[in-house]
Amino acid sequence: MKTNFFEQISTFAFEGNMLLNIHNDNKGQLTVSVVLRNGEISATAGNTLPPMTIGGTATELDEAFFTELTTPVKQTIGLIHNLETYQKELDKAKNKNPQNIKKAKAAIEIDEDNDSDEPDDLFARQADDKQAKAEKKRLYDEAMEKAKELAKQMKYTEALAQLPDPAEYPEQAEVLNKKRREIQTSKETYDKLTQQFND
Repeated sequence: MKTNFFEQISTFAFEGNMLLNIHNDNKGQLTVSVVLRNGEISATAGNTLPPMTIGGTATELDEAFFTELTTPVKQTIGLIHNLETYQKELDKAKNKNPQNIKKAKAAIEIDEDNDSDEPDDLFARQADDKQAKAEKKRLYDEAMEKAKELAKQMKYTEALAQLPDPAEYPEQAEVLNKKRREIQTSKETYDKLTQQFND
C-alpha cells in the first residue's frame, strides 16, 4: 500500500521535531495531536506551545487532515521563528551591555585623569573635559535611543538591559527610573499575554 503521508508532512518545511499522537476511542473517532518543537530555544516558551488537535473518523481525517493542519502549522512555525530571533537578540544584548558599561567608565576615567593635570594645562584640560562630557552624553543618547527602539519591537528585556545606569548619570536618574518603570510595565503585560497564549 502506497501513501503520500510523508510527502505531505515535508511540505510544512519545519525545522526540529514534529510529534504526532493518535488516540482511538474505540467508537471510530480518532483524535490526532501535533506538537512542533525546536530544541534550540532555551530561555523562552517555545517548547511549551500547546498541541494542535484534530478529530474525526479515519475517512474524515484522510480527507481533511493536511488541509486543516496547514494554517496552524504555519502560524506555529512563525511563532517559533520569532522566539528564536528574540532569543538571539536577548543573547546579543547580554553580551553588548558590559561593553557599554566599559565605555561609560572609560569616559569617566578620562574625566578623572584630566582633574590631575598640571595647572599650566588649564586650557587643554577644559578641552578634554568637554570632549569627555560630549562622549558620555553620546553614549547616553545612543543607549536611550536603542532602548526605545527595542521597546517598540516588544523586546523588553533587551530594552531594560540597554538603559544606562542611574548611578553613572545622576542628573538623569529621574528620567531613567521613569523609563525603566514604563518598560517594566510593558514587559509584565507582554509576559501575561504570552502566558495566556501558552495556557
